[in-house]
Amino acid sequence: MKFGGTSVGSAERMRKVVELLLNEPNEKIVVLSAMSGTTNALLEIAGYLYKNNVNAAREKIHELELKYKQVIRELYLKESSISNAEIIVSEHFKYIKAFTEDLFTIHEEKAILAQGEFLSTALFHL
Repeated sequence: MKFGGTSVGSAERMRKVVELLLNEPNEKIVVLSAMSGTTNALLEIAGYLYKNNVNAAREKIHELELKYKQVIRELYLKESSISNAEIIVSEHFKYIKAFTEDLFTIHEEKAILAQGEFLSTALFHL
């Protein structure tokens, strides 16, 4: 089963995906796209980094991280789950922020874009 960005674009939609998965008795392989808007944000960040506009890249990274933290707070009820999700997501953003510290090339762009799917998977992992 593959779920696109709109399917995992909000806490409410993520809950519906989980419900659908739990109601499906057969074994399944699940593929999650980046949360709606994430790929575009990561492309924008990459664009800033190509232009060596580190401050704009950091600002956009911060905005995206806040978006994920908001979704976490909407998605989970238990404080321990919220804390665990924030730790995992923070690690991904730490990785993204590391791109602001050094030369940015096409190889790094591929790595930064992959983070969108990793972030979606992290939210469903808990």
